[in-house]
Amino acid sequence: MAQKKDWTEEYLVELVKYNSMLKEIPLESRIQRIEVLSKQLVLIGKLAAEFSERYKKIYATRKRVYAEAEIAAPKNKQAHAELAVTELREEEAQAYGNMKRWSNAFESTKEEINALKYKVKIDIEDGSSRRGS
Repeated sequence: MAQKKDWTEEYLVELVKYNSMLKEIPLESRIQRIEVLSKQLVLIGKLAAEFSERYKKIYATRKRVYAEAEIAAPKNKQAHAELAVTELREEEAQAYGNMKRWSNAFESTKEEINALKYKVKIDIEDGSSRRGS
C-alpha cells in the first residue's frame, strides 16, 4: 500500500494565513469574516479528520500488540501485555488530545460562523446595517 502524503503542515500554513486575514477584517464586516472562517473550517475539519485517523491507528496497534503479548506470555499474561503497550498508551493519549483539540476547534469555528450568520440575518431583517458585506 502506498504511503499517503502528510498534508498537516500545509494545512497549518494555510490556517495561519487565513487567521492573519481574519485579524485584518473589521468585526463589522460579518460576511467577509464568515467567508474566511468557512475556509478555515474546511482546513480545521481536514486536520480533525487526520488526527482522528492517527488516534485510531495507534489504538488499533495498541490492541494488536496487547493481544500478541498476552498470547506469547507464559504466565502473568495481563501484566506482560500491559507492559508491552505502555509506550503505545502514552502515544495514544497524545493522539487523542490532538484529535479532541481539532474537533473542538471545528465545533467552535462552526458556532462562530453560525453566530455571525445570525447577526447578518438580524441586520438584514431590521435594515440596520448594510455594512455586513
